[in-house]
Amino acid sequence: MNMVETPTGRPSYLQKSENRMSKLIVFDVDGTILNSQAMYDKVVLEYSRTNELPEPCLKTIRHGYGDPHAHDFGWGVSREEQFHHMIQTMILTDKYSMSGEAHHTPELYEGVPESLTRLKDIGHTLAIITSKPEAPLLHLLDIHKVRHFFSAHRAHDDIARRKEREKPQPDMLHSVMRELKFTPKDTVMIGDTTMDICMGRSAGTHTIGVTWGAHPKEHLEEAGAHHIVDTEFNDVTHVIKKIFNPA
Repeated sequence: MNMVETPTGRPSYLQKSENRMSKLIVFDVDGTILNSQAMYDKVVLEYSRTNELPEPCLKTIRHGYGDPHAHDFGWGVSREEQFHHMIQTMILTDKYSMSGEAHHTPELYEGVPESLTRLKDIGHTLAIITSKPEAPLLHLLDIHKVRHFFSAHRAHDDIARRKEREKPQPDMLHSVMRELKFTPKDTVMIGDTTMDICMGRSAGTHTIGVTWGAHPKEHLEEAGAHHIVDTEFNDVTHVIKKIFNPA
């Protein structure tokens, strides 16, 4: 093999590899790559009927999803009680999603596998940060055969396991960047809630808000999202390219 010396004294094939400039692309799961909202809505209604609670406003719950401490869901009960019910509905949703039954298994949004493939082919590193517990997370990634795309993940278990605070605090995002050796300027956080955007902003990364999940465009913009995708998942890859190749 002929090696051409560069002005830096390093072989040209090594310099080419170093100039490839891989970036870290971090995804939320529910409402971002996984279309879980419809199933969650059904669980909330079922849970409310079973526990004889007033019928909730699903839109109000969706807007508060991810930050139950700071949101009044209008469930007709006290804040303390509604937080308890919110946690129970999340637990029930995860239980259903691991049942193996097709009608309880949320689907990936259209274009997710293809987009993840393109990002990996470009040379980017992919990771996940979610408030979902690890067991249902890995189960769903395996069911949809996309687990291999991701080099790291952080889940609810990491609050206890790693002593990391959850969204919107930046701990988990900082942790993933340290593990995979990326800087904030080379990292993008992508999510459907203000919690995802606030975490990315606090960590100093680029942020992309997607509007097909829990929070509408105006909420994501108010949280400070650098970019908004309100079309389809495939367009996330185009925005990522523009972030790192603005010309």
